[in-house]
Amino acid sequence: MIAWFLYALQAACLLGCASLVLVVLLVCAYRSGVQATDKPHVSVIVLGDIGRSPRMQYHAVSLARHGCEVSLVGYAGAQPIMDVVSNPHIHIRHIATVEIPPRLPFSIRAGLKAFFLLWGLARVLLFQAPRSDVLLVQNPPAIPTLLVARMVASLQAASLIIDFHNFGYSLLALKLGPRHPLVQAHLVYERVCSRMANDAFCVTMQMQRRLAEQWRVAAVPLHDRPAAIFRPTGLDQQHRLFQRLRGDGLLGALDGWWPQGEGEGLFTQISSDGHVSRSPCRPHIVISSTSWTPDEDFGQLLDALPALNSDLVKAAARAVVVVTGKGDLQQQFEERYSSMSKQLDAVRVLTLWLSFADYALLLGSADLGLSLHTSSSGIDLPMKVVDMFGAGLPVCARSFAALPELVRHGENGFAFHSTEDLAQSLAHALGVASYNLPQLKSTAGEQKLNGWDANWDSVAWPLLSKHLNRLRRKTE
Repeated sequence: MIAWFLYALQAACLLGCASLVLVVLLVCAYRSGVQATDKPHVSVIVLGDIGRSPRMQYHAVSLARHGCEVSLVGYAGAQPIMDVVSNPHIHIRHIATVEIPPRLPFSIRAGLKAFFLLWGLARVLLFQAPRSDVLLVQNPPAIPTLLVARMVASLQAASLIIDFHNFGYSLLALKLGPRHPLVQAHLVYERVCSRMANDAFCVTMQMQRRLAEQWRVAAVPLHDRPAAIFRPTGLDQQHRLFQRLRGDGLLGALDGWWPQGEGEGLFTQISSDGHVSRSPCRPHIVISSTSWTPDEDFGQLLDALPALNSDLVKAAARAVVVVTGKGDLQQQFEERYSSMSKQLDAVRVLTLWLSFADYALLLGSADLGLSLHTSSSGIDLPMKVVDMFGAGLPVCARSFAALPELVRHGENGFAFHSTEDLAQSLAHALGVASYNLPQLKSTAGEQKLNGWDANWDSVAWPLLSKHLNRLRRKTE
């Protein structure tokens, strides 16, 4: 009886979603007569925290730079970048969220979440934002974003362009398994909706091939590139950053290492005449960022720390590993590290949540970047690595199919598989031990990546302007 009740509830959720879609269609038909703005208007949609969606924020800034009015649609949360907040042509429009009781079965929670998200997104696009000329939508998540965006685009005579960061069904498969009926249904939905887009971007060449061969979707590869904010950080800025972080109580785990002399710090020191230099006791800094999701196994980092600690002790060196971000698996990581920290004499691990600006400064102060991203699909790329290259860091990255498009083993970083590989790569890259690994051919700061603006102008703007010009000609 309980099983039948759950199936009935799921069916009711789906029926509710279908009913709401019908209502949205009717409202869209009414709203489709709304006049367009004087300038081209683009709705940039990310069904997630806007402040934690850098690529979509960069899209918004680039569109505004080319004379568009932009509605940036998503959840409230982290502070967006200053280029977004201060731009008068970018209008942030938040989607209201509804808390779903966690005690409900996953399939029921997913159905209810989709129902409320569908309504919240439709409400913003129909009643808050002006009529759109183009809807630029991040995928994933696909449900209900792609369906709502397609309806609104059709009834407002706008173009729908999808920006594929990954595949939603592959992320769901991490939780439910690839053969689960909901995963298979998600795959069908995502593929069908993707074929109804007018154009698409994607983040790798391998993703472009899979979309073309398996989904019959033509996508233009738009590789992530670092924003201008990611660059090496000067010593004066480093000194102010570390003093501020310590004053805020974020570096308490390093108190045992911190020098006590006047003007002395663990990472920098300042002389009586105000000159800032590197501290003689400065430890190496390894940095990573994460959303603490199942596609990044930070347990592997903890497994590698004893071997790295041994190499550091032998070299009379020390290292601080900083992991930034928030997410569900963070507490589990912190508890496990706490249980083993007393056995690690030369390593300290910090988990921090920083503003975008402070994260960029800390990245530019580090010695080595670390990525444990494994990719649910195998064909996306971690944007954090792009930012690390922008800051001038070599990178140790977990290997998967698409990674060579970004990290070339032995040239700009090291790709690893096993825990032993990870420990050796970290020690070798920091210069505290020598293993059977190549010397990096491009040292920190020499990774040649054109910036986001130049790449976007040459790849994305020609495609977007084609749609904007076509739609504007139709209305003249």
